[in-house]
Amino acid sequence: MKPITLEQLKNEMLNTPESIQAYEEADKELAAIQLLHEMREHAGISKTTLAKRLGIKPSAINRLEKNPLGASMNTLERYANACGATINISVQY
Repeated sequence: MKPITLEQLKNEMLNTPESIQAYEEADKELAAIQLLHEMREHAGISKTTLAKRLGIKPSAINRLEKNPLGASMNTLERYANACGATINISVQY
């Protein structure tokens, strides 16, 4: 069997609108997860410290960092503020 490149595999797997949409949503979620981790690391605080700042349990931070797209904008802004950051939203066409 001949080896297949990642690009070839991606082209074969993303051959329907549904698969493309699922891939893009997963990509957005991964980017959001990375942003939350970066904010907390930049602030130099632990999940426990962040939870105390927000008045929530550390387990809530774990859930938020695993599924940021399920959070409200208010929650994401509170998270960012507790890390000394702000969230800006932009639209591209």
